[in-house]
Amino acid sequence: MAMSMETAQFLARFKLQVKRALGQSVDLDRLTRDADYARQRLAEIEEAADEEALLVMVVQLRDLLRTSLAEPEAAPVEAAAAPKTAETRSYLMGARTWR
Repeated sequence: MAMSMETAQFLARFKLQVKRALGQSVDLDRLTRDADYARQRLAEIEEAADEEALLVMVVQLRDLLRTSLAEPEAAPVEAAAAPKTAETRSYLMGARTWR
C-alpha cells in the first residue's frame, strides 16, 4: 500500500488511541498488508472500545483498508490498432502532399 503522509499520521493516531484506551498494541505493518489480520483486529478493537472517537477511527480505518487491500481490478484490454491501408491520407505536410 503506497502511503501518503496523511494516511501514516492517521495510522499513528489510531495506534496511540488503541494503546491509551485499551492498553493493547496494533501491528501497523500487518494491519496494512494482511486483510485477515486487519479484519480480525478491527473487530476485536470495535468490541472492546468504549470511546466514540476510537469507534469512528475503526470505521474510517476499515474503509481505508477495504479500498487499499481490495483486489486490483484487471486492466482493460485495449483493442488492436487497425492496420494502415494504402489509401490512408497523411496531412502531416498539408493537403497538397497526398497524391
